[in-house]
Amino acid sequence: MAAKRAKPVYGTDLMNQDFILEMKKITKYYGAVHALDNVDFSLKRGEILCLCGENGAGKSTLMKILSGAENPTEGQIYIDGEPVIISNPARAHEIGISIVYQELIQIPEMSITENIFLGRYRKKAGFIDMDDARSRALKLMDEIGIHFNPDVKVRELSTAQRQLVEILKAVSYRSRIIVFDEPTSSLTSEETEILFSIIGRLKKQGVSLIYISHRLNEIFRIGDRVTVFRDGKNVGTSVVSDIDINRLISMMVGRSVENQYPKQQAPIGDVILRAENITNEKVHGCSFVLRRGEVLGFSGLVGAGRTELMRAVFGADPCTGSVFLNGREIKNTAPSVAIINGITLVPEDRKDQGVVQGISVKDNIGLSSLKRYTRRLFIDDAMENRDADEHIEKLRIVTPGRDQPAGNLSGGNQQKVVAARCLATNPKVLIMDEPTRGIDVSAKVEIYQIMNRLTSQGVSIIMISSELPELMAMSDRVIVMCEGRITGELSRDEIDDETIMMFATKHEDKNIKLAAKGVHGDE
Repeated sequence: MAAKRAKPVYGTDLMNQDFILEMKKITKYYGAVHALDNVDFSLKRGEILCLCGENGAGKSTLMKILSGAENPTEGQIYIDGEPVIISNPARAHEIGISIVYQELIQIPEMSITENIFLGRYRKKAGFIDMDDARSRALKLMDEIGIHFNPDVKVRELSTAQRQLVEILKAVSYRSRIIVFDEPTSSLTSEETEILFSIIGRLKKQGVSLIYISHRLNEIFRIGDRVTVFRDGKNVGTSVVSDIDINRLISMMVGRSVENQYPKQQAPIGDVILRAENITNEKVHGCSFVLRRGEVLGFSGLVGAGRTELMRAVFGADPCTGSVFLNGREIKNTAPSVAIINGITLVPEDRKDQGVVQGISVKDNIGLSSLKRYTRRLFIDDAMENRDADEHIEKLRIVTPGRDQPAGNLSGGNQQKVVAARCLATNPKVLIMDEPTRGIDVSAKVEIYQIMNRLTSQGVSIIMISSELPELMAMSDRVIVMCEGRITGELSRDEIDDETIMMFATKHEDKNIKLAAKGVHGDE
């Protein structure tokens, strides 16, 4: 089908009563970096406006300005046609704006209730009324269709469940404008359906929603209009029904991307890794093999134990059982030992487990390879610089230079930095936990091509993914987990979404919406 041409919605008269939000001529500099360049942006009342673009295109920067987390260098914001200054997040909440960030802002040692209403407790006889807060949390969950035990500490939740708590917090402000920044990046298909139901309910209530996503199929699923950013500029806005995916990708990257899943079949050799009866509190008697040059996919609902199994194999969590590499039993007593043995892991949570925010891109890339760069008591800077530059180029990490603090990069580029660190160790086995989470379509293709190159060189890859199209396209074999157990194994010819979901729900009550044993309350 021929790609339809986008029909820009913007005209010269932006001051229209249909718009609840208008951002005009927004410009933002970070030192020499021009993050936003004279951007116009508008949101209609009660619509779902999707915002897409590559990492570093300026999407999150604009939303930080809208939420008061950043101030524009130039430009003006209008709400209901009136100019406003959003100097901080508290002011944004007063105006009626909430944002659900991709990078979660939570206090893990506090309960779900405390995280939702922190700083907004009602008082009774001069004391914080936690019973009231708990009651409001339960009422909010009933309204939205998310059910947790409100007393559970956030640290006990998975990344996906923490994302849903953040959504609860945003909705609790009763905002007129809610921004969702990559809300499904950690969600499985079931949680995504719950989120879409929540979004549909909010839209019916008249809430205006901005939805940022790299999962382009979601834009066509829920969006009314879509705005595309590229290189800090608004390159066009279209009614979703007037555009197709090829045109959308072309607008995002400035060129067409013909194959979103460029799987290349590499020769698959003998078994390189064998795990036997891996068991701890989260996983139960799990055994599997991985062959040389293979991409072994792991699927399952959130809480199924995929990440926990890989952390145990990697030595990040204690376990019983055995791990064999090339037929020899190894004892991965810590991640550093696993790396020496030739196994490395790209974690799902790049903020807490991946990037060290305050140090440079170069130092982040070299963290796991310091021994290779060490010459007696000194670091071989020239070698470390050369390797960093090579990985920056190969992974197309968007950064002003290797010495840029990694925390200043966009989320997707931080993810690439973590991947570069793992690749710098020259692993025999590479474990990738949600490797394309929060990464744009062009960067995803680059990650897949890197996977192809590695498997062609004999590297074996374990890929945990909640994106079924990715899993089905890029895996040579898929193992499915449910409630900490392996429930199915599929060859490439057997992989399909229905079969995967059948195994993923094998031990689960399908009336329970969120898979997390021990997290749900009885309310």
